[in-house]
Amino acid sequence: MKRLWLIVGILCCLSAVFAQQKKYSARVFDGITYQPLPGASVYNMSTQQFAFTDKDGRFEIAVSLNDTLIISKSIYRQHVAAIDKKLFYGFEDFFLYYKATMLKEVTIIGINPSYEGFKKDIVTLELPDYYKRMEEAQLSEWQKANASYKPSGNILSLGGTATMSPISYFYDKYSHKGKMGRLYNEMLSYNEEMERIQQKYNRDLVSELTGLQGDELLDFMMYCHFNYYDLVRWSDEQIREKIRANYFNYQYDRIANEKQ
Repeated sequence: MKRLWLIVGILCCLSAVFAQQKKYSARVFDGITYQPLPGASVYNMSTQQFAFTDKDGRFEIAVSLNDTLIISKSIYRQHVAAIDKKLFYGFEDFFLYYKATMLKEVTIIGINPSYEGFKKDIVTLELPDYYKRMEEAQLSEWQKANASYKPSGNILSLGGTATMSPISYFYDKYSHKGKMGRLYNEMLSYNEEMERIQQKYNRDLVSELTGLQGDELLDFMMYCHFNYYDLVRWSDEQIREKIRANYFNYQYDRIANEKQ
């Protein structure tokens, strides 16, 4: 009898567990262009199950309360989502953003890979024009070694480190540390660019201009189909004009489809 009650208790516990499990469906989008991301992987850490988004960015996976989903796609930063009550009983789209990755250094074979060839390259290498202009200035050797410049070549200061001396120029060009420094600065610049785009084009701005909300707002942003490079080169006002023009076409197309 005790064994029977034990089995019943186990079955009740299992049914309670499975009662809290459901098929969860959501969509994954590019956080900049608001276009669906097909082929993104969705991993449930609790059940160790995988799912993948379809051409519309939609996926379906079994979840329970307090499960953790890891959503990822190459060149994008991973998104970690905890299945709380809001997600479990509701619906939320996920957005992935590009990541800046510092790649491992690769070996590049130059035209003159030998040491003699390298020396010849160094001897024949022409310095940037601002070094030539610096030679014409009435500066001491110490001042020339410690001068720093704007990109245009104008002298900013005659103190500080010798980062812009010809010797430092060679070091920055050929050393591993110099290459990694340039790559790091490129990554910082890229991250700043991403932040600027998100300030120029986002759901709050589009909602303010169109009055759209929720799924309809997202559907319209998918309709706009702006790409990353256009958003980089367009000014704030150009983006606003594009949104207004697309909204007019969006309303026209929606009315036309309703009549059909």
